[in-house]
Amino acid sequence: MTIAKHILFLTLSLLAVSAAAQTDLYKRYASRQDIRVASVTNFTLDTGITADVTLLEAIDDEGWAWLCHEFNLASPTKEQQQQMAEGWDVAMFTQRDRQDPTKPAPIINEQIDHNKSCYVGVSYLSRTLYIFCCSTDRQSDVVVNYLIEKMRRSVQNKE
Repeated sequence: MTIAKHILFLTLSLLAVSAAAQTDLYKRYASRQDIRVASVTNFTLDTGITADVTLLEAIDDEGWAWLCHEFNLASPTKEQQQQMAEGWDVAMFTQRDRQDPTKPAPIINEQIDHNKSCYVGVSYLSRTLYIFCCSTDRQSDVVVNYLIEKMRRSVQNKE
């Protein structure tokens, strides 16, 4: 095989793994009656940059309690609870294991293994989790910037 064919094969393999991860996540949670699940392939983050994302939205308090427990989400502080009562969002994000986002991101040589991790964003106000699976460093950079901007907007809306 030529180098170009190797690169094409590796790229397609990464895309297939990412798509399979999204499908597995969707199937894992789709049967729950207390959360809505959606899987979006090629969600546009920036010009020419897309990523696959699975959304999990709690329908009721029971669903939110389950998501918080399932994903080991930190409870909002009293100040954050007050902010949400006033309509402000509290958002955060973290890296997790791509195959099981309820677990921490895998570590190799004391660093997160980006090839086996995903990003989980949380909106406490809308009670929604966004699970982004990236296959390139550029996608990861854009997802991180997207999630940071989402957090910034929630802070700016408070002011």
